[in-house]
Order: sequence, then C-alpha cells, then structure tokens
Amino acid sequence: MIETKPVASAIGRLLWPERTKVTELDRKLAVTRIEHARDEGQYDEAEAAQRIARVESAGDYAALTAGVAGRAEAAVPAILQAAPRVGAAVWAVASVVNVLVYLILGLVSGHWDGPWPIWPVLGGGLIVLGLWSTRERDRRMRLAGD
Repeated sequence: MIETKPVASAIGRLLWPERTKVTELDRKLAVTRIEHARDEGQYDEAEAAQRIARVESAGDYAALTAGVAGRAEAAVPAILQAAPRVGAAVWAVASVVNVLVYLILGLVSGHWDGPWPIWPVLGGGLIVLGLWSTRERDRRMRLAGD
C-alpha cells in the first residue's frame, strides 16, 4: 500500500478528502460509534479494542473510516467522493475561460462592460461548495452512525 501524506489546505481537503488529516473530534465520534456498537453486541471487547486502536492511530479519513467499519469498503460512495473533485475542476476551467473572455473582449473593444464574469464564478463556487458540504455531511453521518 502506498503511504500518502495527509493534506491540510482547504483546496487539498476539497480535492482529496480521504487524505485529509483527522481531527480529535472525528476520533471521538468514531470511538463513540465503536463503543455504542460494542454495547449493542455487534462485536466483542477484543474487536472493539482493535478498532479503537486503529481509529486512534488513524492519520487521515480513509484510515479512520476503515478503522470504524473494520473494512475500507464502508467509505463514502465513489460518486459522492468524485463529485466535488469533478465539480471543482469544471468550475475552475469555466471560471478561467470566463475571465479570459472578459479580458480579451475588454482589451480588443476598449469597452469594459460590468464585471459579468463574477456571476458564473460565484455561482459555480456555490455549487462546488454544496457538493463538498453534501459529501462532508454524509461522511460525518456515517462516522456518527446516524
């Protein structure tokens, strides 16, 4: 298995959420979920201790999810994982194209219209933000067991 370094930047969290560094709150939520499942008899003390050890040593969300679920397949669905990445890429390309068209038209014609590129840039950014927050909400609900 290839070791990957956790990301800490906002752009990194958006593009590679499974490599995002785990917070202490995320670990506490994961341990609570494991303890709750143990109390309900889903697995014994030894398995719970093993999962808690994996969660406490997890450096990123992929390892945390695998520790809670006991398997890597319990991670966020691929489409939900990829949607913010694809959306961010499309948004970035569309934003650059809009700004370039605005600059070229302004320079060629000498007539600068209002800053119309701001609307597609902001609108696309809001869509990407919605995709990202949906994925994050799903991930947190999976960890909390809701």
